[in-house]
Amino acid sequence: MQGRLHIEFFQAQLLPWRRIGSGASWPDVEVKFLSRDPGTGACSLLARYPAGWHREGTEYLEASEEFYVLDGEIQVNRQGYGNDCYAYLPRHWPRSAMRSDKGAVVLAFYDREPVLRHGAAPQDVAQDTVIPFIDATKMPWDMTLNDPNLRHLGISRKNLRTDPLTGERTFLSLVLPHSAPDGDKGPREIHPCVEEAYVLSGALSGPHGVMYPGGYFWRPAGIPHGPFGAHWGSVSLMRFVGGRHQNVWTADQAPFRFDAPYQPILPEELAYLARQAWVPPPAW
Repeated sequence: MQGRLHIEFFQAQLLPWRRIGSGASWPDVEVKFLSRDPGTGACSLLARYPAGWHREGTEYLEASEEFYVLDGEIQVNRQGYGNDCYAYLPRHWPRSAMRSDKGAVVLAFYDREPVLRHGAAPQDVAQDTVIPFIDATKMPWDMTLNDPNLRHLGISRKNLRTDPLTGERTFLSLVLPHSAPDGDKGPREIHPCVEEAYVLSGALSGPHGVMYPGGYFWRPAGIPHGPFGAHWGSVSLMRFVGGRHQNVWTADQAPFRFDAPYQPILPEELAYLARQAWVPPPAW
């Protein structure tokens, strides 16, 4: 069965909020589905928790939950997660209480349909994969990226998660201002696994246009892409899914421009977004 289709890219601001009903994830929370596998139910989404939202009682999900707080604060089992906090809670992780006193917006990822179950969780939690809490603002940037074809980006990273078995990774990626490939052209890269990204700040320019905060893509394995650059820099949350990250470079070179026109690749149900390029309001 076909998995998630190629999305590159759209602005999440253009999607409608939808309220979750009972039986999946967290009832009474609004969501925007960024991408979803129709076969397994694995999905990436934005979740908006209303102020005063809370749940009590023993529960668990039939999916691993990976999340990064974009705004506000939530609590899971009395652990608070504010802006730029992250966690990875594997399938069947027990929850005794959840709440959001002032509301929150969370970027979340699930590896299968996030069906909510009530009662004691099965005793098969992959404890060695749990990442209970990270405050990304307290982490140093890793500036040791050494791929010469990406040198112009000045990439620094904050690694949030690396799966010891599959090599899957989740990290923050910082691209420096005025970063463009030499001669405004460069080779394209290919990965043997899925690459997924959500822009948190700044703007990232590539062959399909300029991604602003809220810009999202899901790129299946084996698709050439790039080159990329940034006029005033950018920070994105990125994931490599379904395998270990590796860069394979094309022999040909593709052009680059900071103001590339919006020319997205979108599945049929999102095709209408191609006519709605997002331009943020000016800073003055």
